[in-house]
Amino acid sequence: MTVATSYGIPVLEQLQAQSLNTANQSDAIKLKNIRPATNGLMLNMNANPQIRIQREDNPSRLILDLQNTSLAKELHQANLPINRFGVKQVRVAQFQNSPEITRLVFDLDSNDPNSKITWKSQYIAATNTLLLSPENQVAQAIPIDSNPTSPGPTPINPPSTISSHAVIERLSFSSTGQLLIFANQPFNYQTRLDRTSGIFNVIVANAKISSNLQRPSLTANSPIERIRLSQVGSSVEIAIKTIAGWQVRETQRFTNQQIQLQVSLNSNSPFPNNQNPLPNNNPSIPNPQNTGDRRRGVIFVDAGHGGNDPGAVGNGIQEKDVVLPISLKLGQALQSMGYTVYYTRTNDVEIDLEPRVAAAERINADVFVSVHANSLAPGNSGISGVETYHSRNSTIGRELASYVHSQIISGTGANDRSVRGAGFYVIAKTSMPAILVETGYVTNPTEARNLNSPDYQKRMADAIARGIDQFMRVRGR
Repeated sequence: MTVATSYGIPVLEQLQAQSLNTANQSDAIKLKNIRPATNGLMLNMNANPQIRIQREDNPSRLILDLQNTSLAKELHQANLPINRFGVKQVRVAQFQNSPEITRLVFDLDSNDPNSKITWKSQYIAATNTLLLSPENQVAQAIPIDSNPTSPGPTPINPPSTISSHAVIERLSFSSTGQLLIFANQPFNYQTRLDRTSGIFNVIVANAKISSNLQRPSLTANSPIERIRLSQVGSSVEIAIKTIAGWQVRETQRFTNQQIQLQVSLNSNSPFPNNQNPLPNNNPSIPNPQNTGDRRRGVIFVDAGHGGNDPGAVGNGIQEKDVVLPISLKLGQALQSMGYTVYYTRTNDVEIDLEPRVAAAERINADVFVSVHANSLAPGNSGISGVETYHSRNSTIGRELASYVHSQIISGTGANDRSVRGAGFYVIAKTSMPAILVETGYVTNPTEARNLNSPDYQKRMADAIARGIDQFMRVRGR
């Protein structure tokens, strides 16, 4: 292995020499904290360790072993989302106790050319900080154990360079609450939340704003209050302000030329009393309370459970994970029919029952449909089928349930477990016609496979949409 040099002195020796005084103050090296920084990762530790590196291709990852280093207990097996520099996430663990080795595993995006860049380290004794950062211009290695008898860790590949500035060309905001930021070439970025103002900031390094920037249209019902782009030196800062009760978070980055953010209800906050609930999926309808603007009607789609509440569990499937895609497909089907659709949730968040009802009431929805999946105790795995519930003593609810249930049975071929009255909160407390659809049993192996199938999810969603449409036509809404 060759090591980059500076003034004829190997970098390895230079970095080790810088850490000697600190290491002498304490025999034990300890990693106390780790967090993302503008240009990499900042590790809070009391000395500069030797770092052994190895790269693996299947799966694509970079392994950094911090020699003679212990890890704070609360950090053991922690996952740190990164989604930049070609790194999806960093996993941290106490890999070995004698001698102590702390392991950092960088899970790489093999489709991102930035995953090939070289990483370097710099220890700042004054602040007890070890900075790990990608080297985009000079191939400079992280200090590596040079013992020739040790196993053969491979060097990090040379960097891939990004020519000129990335140009931020377009922002889009989708009907499911996804905010996408597009550029003309790969770029790196970091995010920061100002908790005082509630503004979510995205800082794109080495970038500029296109003179023909395409911005999303934000309607009166949008959960985003404003988006502001600023050129700050060689970086572009994007400030996103949501209305009360909403939050912005990063999601999986599938290409290095875009950022994908999710705008959703903040499950830690009560639903705001004076704000519109979910994103209006038809921007041409700014005020759904105005019946003259409602077109064919407003449907509120409620995906059950979410977040820390998995719902029914069976055959390796969690209810929350199958009802969400069914709900989103249902919304899309209804939109194609001309309805305005609101969602309780468009991602994996936990929301209490009361805010779900409050949201539907505030937009004066014409129909409320809650999507669920069922389960039974062990020994009942042979039971399967669809049940559609309405509020007890609700004639109009029973009518809606009958239309929807009939369409589901004919459209999916599922076992018919009938239309039933019940006192579930979300259908008992809503003033509009409301139903709760139990789309199948996750404890039945065959039905579990169906519920986990995108094709079956679409068939289920389309059937529910046809039933709602049939009800709306008959009622003359």
